[in-house]
Amino acid sequence: MVRKSLFPVLLLGAPLLFGACSDEPAAELIIDRKSFDFGEWEVGKPSGEQLFTVRNNSPQDVESVSVSIEGSDTFVISSNTCEKYLAAGLECELRVRFTPRLGGASSARLKVAGASSVLQTELQGTGFAWVEVTSMPPGTYVDAGDDSFTCTQPCRHAVRKAELTLYAGPEGFPTWSKACAGAPRGGCQLRLDASKSVALEAWSPVYQWEVRRSSPPVLVAPLGDGRIVVQDALGVTALDGAGQERWSLPLTATAKLAVTSDGFVSLLRYDATVTQYDRDGRVRWTYTPEVFSSAGPAGQMVADVLGNTYVLLAQGSNDTAVVTKLVVLSREGVETWSAVVSEAQITYPLGLGIVGNGSFVYVAGTAYNRGPAPQELVFVKNFVRKLTSAGAAVWTKERPWGDVAFSLTGEMISVISIGSPPGGFRVSWMDSEGNELWNSQTPQGKGPGVVDTYAFPAHFDPVPRLLFGGHELRPGIETYGRGWFGDMGDSSKLSPGPITYIDSPSGNGAWVSTLTYADPARHVVVGGGFGDRANPTEGFIRLYDPRALTTER
Repeated sequence: MVRKSLFPVLLLGAPLLFGACSDEPAAELIIDRKSFDFGEWEVGKPSGEQLFTVRNNSPQDVESVSVSIEGSDTFVISSNTCEKYLAAGLECELRVRFTPRLGGASSARLKVAGASSVLQTELQGTGFAWVEVTSMPPGTYVDAGDDSFTCTQPCRHAVRKAELTLYAGPEGFPTWSKACAGAPRGGCQLRLDASKSVALEAWSPVYQWEVRRSSPPVLVAPLGDGRIVVQDALGVTALDGAGQERWSLPLTATAKLAVTSDGFVSLLRYDATVTQYDRDGRVRWTYTPEVFSSAGPAGQMVADVLGNTYVLLAQGSNDTAVVTKLVVLSREGVETWSAVVSEAQITYPLGLGIVGNGSFVYVAGTAYNRGPAPQELVFVKNFVRKLTSAGAAVWTKERPWGDVAFSLTGEMISVISIGSPPGGFRVSWMDSEGNELWNSQTPQGKGPGVVDTYAFPAHFDPVPRLLFGGHELRPGIETYGRGWFGDMGDSSKLSPGPITYIDSPSGNGAWVSTLTYADPARHVVVGGGFGDRANPTEGFIRLYDPRALTTER
C-alpha cells in the first residue's frame, strides 16, 4: 500500500510545501448477505443462531468496527468478533438469534459501522403462537375473529398475529376461562405473547325458549312466577316459565287484555264486556256496561297494583255524539266510579294510564267535530287529562301526538316512526304533570328501524325504562327486514342500548309486535311475526336472557 503525505522540496534554493493528493479507495466493509429471513418460530422460543460475515473489502485497515441491530429487540447478537480493528482484506463474524415476543412478522436492521458508509442487512422473522381450545359445551362452536379457523370440537391452531379474539356461537352469552380478556360481543381476547389454552366453560343462548304460533301475538304480559299470558287473533293462552301451555281461552273479537299484580287476567271484548279470569283460566266475574259504541278505535284497559281494573270506552254514536267514558272496576268486578271525557263532538280513547296505586288516572284521547258530509270527521286535537281517584279533572293538556304509553309513576311517552329505510323514530317523554322532559330523534339513516310496539314494563320496574320493538325497512324498497328490540332509556334522555335483531328463518322479514319483562329478574318476553303485518306467515314468542338488553353482541 502506498501512502502519500506532505513533504518539503528544495527548488532553486527555495523551500516549497505541496499538498498531498490521494487516489486510494475509501475503506469498505461488506456483509455477506443483504437480507435474511429466519422463518417461523414459536413465540418465546429462540431460533438457531445465524452466522453473518463482515469483510474489510478495501486495501486499508479499519481502526474501529461496530455492529448493532436496530428496529426490534426480537433479534439479538449472540456472539461477535467484529470489535474495533479490522485489517485490510480480513473478515470477522457475528451470530444472530431470533426470539419472537409476540405472534406476527418482525423486522430489524443489522448495521455495521466504521467505514465511510454504514452498511446494513435486513432481518425478518415471523412468530406464531398455538391457540388451543380445550373444551366447549355441546352444540357450540368457536370462531376466530379474523376468520382463520372455526372449532366445532377441541382444536389447536397456529396464529401469526399479536392479538386474537375468539367468539362463541351460536348467538348467546359465553363464559370463558381466565386466559381470556373481555372483548365486545362476548369475545375472548388473547395477547399472543405465548401459546395459550382457553376453554369455553359455559354458554347461555340469547333466548331460552321459543314457541311458534300460527298467528302473531297482539300482547304478552307477565302472570307471576315466570308465567306469561299471550293474546293473539285466536284467543288467550297462558304459558309457564318453560313456554309450555297451561291453559287457553279460544275467544274471538277480543279487544284488550290487562293483568293485575296478582296474576288475574281481564279481557275487554269489542261489545265492551269485561271478563276476569283467575290464574288457572276460570271465570271470576263479568261486567257489561249499560251503553257503549262500537264506532271508532277499540277501548283501553289497565290494572293498578291493588287489583282494580280501569276500562276506557267510546260511548255514543257518530251520528249524534261520542264521548270517552272511564269505568273503574273493583277486584270483584263491581263498578266503583266512572267519569266522562269530552273535548269535541266526537272524542275517541287513545291511551290510558294510572299511577300504580290508583291515586291518579291519565286519559288520552283524540277529538273531532263532524264535517259537512256524512261520516266526515274534522280533526280538533289530541289531548291528555289527569284525573283524581274520584274522577275529578286535575288538568287537560293538548299535545300533537299519536299513540301514547304510561308508566306506573304517571310518566308518559309518545312515539312517531320514521318511515324511510332503515327506519327510526322520534320520542317525547313527559313527566306526571304533562311537562315535556325531552324530545329526541334517532340519527337520520341509522335505524334501528320502525317502531311497531313500545311499553313501560309493568309491576317489576319502579324506575320507568322504555322498551321498543319493531322492524327494519330494507333499503330502496318498503319491505320488512329484521325484527329488533332494545332498551331505549329513561326519563333523563333517549339512550338506545344494545339492539337484539331477529331474523326470519325464511328470509322474508320479521317484526316485534309486543314485549315486556317476564319476571323481576328482567327476562324479556318478546312476541312477533315472520313475513310482514299484511302477509304474516307465522308468529313467535321468545323468552330472552336479561343480558339481551345490556350486552353488545
